[in-house]
Amino acid sequence: MAGNCRKNFDEVSHGQMKEIIRESFLAAGASAVGFARAEEVAISAVEEYGAWIDAGQHAGMDYLVRHGLLKRHPSNVLDNASTVISMAFSYAPAQWRDGALPVISCYAYGEDYHEVIRRRLTPVVESLRLRYGGEWRICVDTAPLAERYWAVMSGIGRRGRNGSVIVENCGSYNFLAEVLTTLCVAPDAPSRAFCADCGECMRACPQKAISGDGTVDARRCINYLTIESRGDWGMDEMSAMHTSSARECLYGCDICQRVCPHNRDVTPTAIDEFKPRKGIMELTAADVLGMTQNEFSLFFKGSAMKRAKLAGLRRNARNILDIRDEDQVESHSDLP
Repeated sequence: MAGNCRKNFDEVSHGQMKEIIRESFLAAGASAVGFARAEEVAISAVEEYGAWIDAGQHAGMDYLVRHGLLKRHPSNVLDNASTVISMAFSYAPAQWRDGALPVISCYAYGEDYHEVIRRRLTPVVESLRLRYGGEWRICVDTAPLAERYWAVMSGIGRRGRNGSVIVENCGSYNFLAEVLTTLCVAPDAPSRAFCADCGECMRACPQKAISGDGTVDARRCINYLTIESRGDWGMDEMSAMHTSSARECLYGCDICQRVCPHNRDVTPTAIDEFKPRKGIMELTAADVLGMTQNEFSLFFKGSAMKRAKLAGLRRNARNILDIRDEDQVESHSDLP
């Protein structure tokens, strides 16, 4: 465990190893790389997470309840983990979809980040394993890790009121990823900063889903309601989704990020795979309604948008076009 970690090299060699690891991941496309000791998550963070779950603010994401205990220590993901290497990968867009089109969250403009980041990190990790030994594991938003907690603990970003991690030079437009290793690497200083605390995200959120303490009530969040929520919306959800702002959203919502001062003038991502895929900048609600399952599978192959499934996107599209039942779908489709 981390508490029994011994130095793998003398002080000079150990420092060289750390910088070689950092530079290797930066060369793979990361915007920031930081190191933290793999130890028990702070009790304050555990209690905050538990209170958020107990309040039901995770909505229908029951897997978050199941993963609660596992998230308390990285060794539950990799036996004898000593170090958490936290990384941010920018997806900041160079351009946005036309404002006349329904909203698609900009993180989904490009290829699915799970696949892209894992593909970029795998050869780096294999090279480091051969060079330094030890066990390594790549985690990209699928393992039970407290990702935002470790990003802050490793010093790569500060916590935002809208629940995001704000990273220097790419704001909150970033994907988080971690590599766990049994090697002992000296930790970086944790971030003690908070966001600019301007409150813009709280004021701009049309559903008042942002609590202001860094947590978001998913039950009122358009991002959750258009992506993670399955099936027909309940009465409370329908009330939220029938507002004018929600009816502009096909997949996700970037309102709180677009008003954030930390996201002003950020450099667009240099990662080609996160740049807009063919057709994504022109996609309409009517296009989605006209899709067959096969067309959906082909169009969204390799896209994060497939997470919502065709049924979810069609539900969202009907909401945008104010269609109450499937019988009205054909007359609104632009597809031949």
